[in-house]
Amino acid sequence: MPVVLARVDDRLIHGQVTVGWSERLRPDRIILASNEIAADPWQSRVYASSVPPSIAVSVLSLARAAAALRGGETVSERIIVLTATPAEMSDLAHLGAPLPSVNIGGMHFGTGKVEMLPFVFIDRLDIEAMRRLLVAGLTLYAQQVPGGREHVLGAEQLAAMEPRL
Repeated sequence: MPVVLARVDDRLIHGQVTVGWSERLRPDRIILASNEIAADPWQSRVYASSVPPSIAVSVLSLARAAAALRGGETVSERIIVLTATPAEMSDLAHLGAPLPSVNIGGMHFGTGKVEMLPFVFIDRLDIEAMRRLLVAGLTLYAQQVPGGREHVLGAEQLAAMEPRL
């Protein structure tokens, strides 16, 4: 399978991805899957310019990203897939993108969000989306950086967060 990392990270392309994860996983391509960013040429260029020239970047809508991953055009590439939210990753999975598992990376504090881990703040919508990923058969784990501790996120962990929301 060409996807070496499917990561939810609200900063999308930044140092942890371009240096930490890319040095560890040696991707040929990063696919940033976002309807909003794919529709904005300026934002697309900004994100694409943040990646070393040795790594190709595709900024695609969720539907186009799923089609590219399903369609075999990327079959020989090692790919990192990025979305900003669990809901986007869930939509991508439900559109048929072949994802091996989902890494919950940086999800920062915002209104209505509570701390699950020091680098993961979630709300009810995030929990619902993560549950959809679990129901789809995907393994979820939170890991901030390569080599950092992996925290498995299952139904029990999500249920334990609900009373705090």
